[in-house]
Amino acid sequence: MTEFQFTLSFYDLSVIIIYFLLILFIGFFLSRKEKNEKHLNEKENFILAGRKLTLPFFIATLVATWYGNILGVGEFIYRSGISAWVCFAFPYYIAALIYALFFAKKIRSLSIYSIPEQFKNKYGAVAGMIASLFVLIISIPASYILMLGIMIKSLTGFNLLLSMIAGVLLSFIYLYYGGFKSDVLTNTAQFFLMYLGFTVIFVVGYNTFGSPLDIIDKLPENHKTLFGGFHWQHILAWYLIAFQTFVDPSFHQRCSAVNKPETAQKGILISILFWLVFDLLTLSIGLYGVAFLKDINPVSSYPILAEMILPSFWKGIFIVALLAVIMSTLESYFFISAVTIGNDILHPLIKGKSKLNTKSLTQIGLTFSAVSGIGLAYLIPSAIDLIFKTSSLAIPGLLFPMLISFSRKYSLNQKSTVFVMLVPFLVSAVWFALQNIEWDNIQIKNLIYETEPMFIGIIFSIVLGLLFLKKTKFKQLQTH
Repeated sequence: MTEFQFTLSFYDLSVIIIYFLLILFIGFFLSRKEKNEKHLNEKENFILAGRKLTLPFFIATLVATWYGNILGVGEFIYRSGISAWVCFAFPYYIAALIYALFFAKKIRSLSIYSIPEQFKNKYGAVAGMIASLFVLIISIPASYILMLGIMIKSLTGFNLLLSMIAGVLLSFIYLYYGGFKSDVLTNTAQFFLMYLGFTVIFVVGYNTFGSPLDIIDKLPENHKTLFGGFHWQHILAWYLIAFQTFVDPSFHQRCSAVNKPETAQKGILISILFWLVFDLLTLSIGLYGVAFLKDINPVSSYPILAEMILPSFWKGIFIVALLAVIMSTLESYFFISAVTIGNDILHPLIKGKSKLNTKSLTQIGLTFSAVSGIGLAYLIPSAIDLIFKTSSLAIPGLLFPMLISFSRKYSLNQKSTVFVMLVPFLVSAVWFALQNIEWDNIQIKNLIYETEPMFIGIIFSIVLGLLFLKKTKFKQLQTH
């Protein structure tokens, strides 16, 4: 199976170069504009754009940020067909709907900056620091660095490591100076580009191959079923991963940054409709790849299909759409991991010992996130595996305490919270280790291999959480 590389015309190259120049201009323009806003709270301005995010910008940045694993989507559809929508799309609609109805307004009403800060206020400093480490596991953008590296490699012919380094530099340099406002405005431009590019390839695919319904007979049998031949526990694990939404730092940050609580709730509900439209586009295009592309690297199914059917210039537009989807999420998780490192980990450790401000600490976090993300992507070169494994470790330790932190009737004390966070994390990690051992006993082997680590971790989290849960007078967090 040979490595894929795009063939680019002058028009394709021009479109791609204009895209990068546009994104760099937007990012640096916002960075320069920040100098005229010194009257605002420096920390709030850099991390949350002054909490002034309006509905259109909130929708654009949320939709774009939630879609970074685009090559992973193509890989999943190529391997499993329609079940990709069942695993990768539908459960997120459910999670987002619950989040909008029950949590979005509450998050905006709190004067906090991050999930770890919420844990610290509710459960104490130790729980806050553990939450910081778990959020860091989720937000280090290794899978998106890998996907952007694959894209740049296919455009330039550079080796993967060099391509990942180039992608990181292009994605985070303006965040270094402009903060969250640069992230939001670049996300907004990327939002329009992603829909444009995928609409283009769908229209060309429709004209070339017919409607997606016309090609159903060309798909393997498993690709036509809702569950794709997966074990029910594997399907359930993806639904549990969707509940990462409740502890997802990008959701939390954007809800904290809106101009009023109602904006967060309404914005998420509208975003679900945008996600549905985009999912229908990606699924249809992915099924064209399944039907007409043979013996390919599944991660490259979208690029290879574009190379096959798109004319010059329009291929450049689609490449830009892929770049926009990946980079929008990469930028956002870069910044979230940087805030986690700078505001939630370094700041408590050096408080009173250093004069470094929030911006400087976040810039240190960006550098660490870039280096560690490249290293992790190089060690685990699969976008799906990176997301699945990191989520399986971190979500069990965060989910139950996070949900209870909003309750007015029930709570966990500081010591029990630490226990409820660490034990499920360790159980999931141990289960991963057990799956890498060769077992002679068939029953034990089947039990360990067929049971997802996150499933075990979530069970421990719920059981322990309910065991230590107690009625309490709710301590109202300080509102903004």
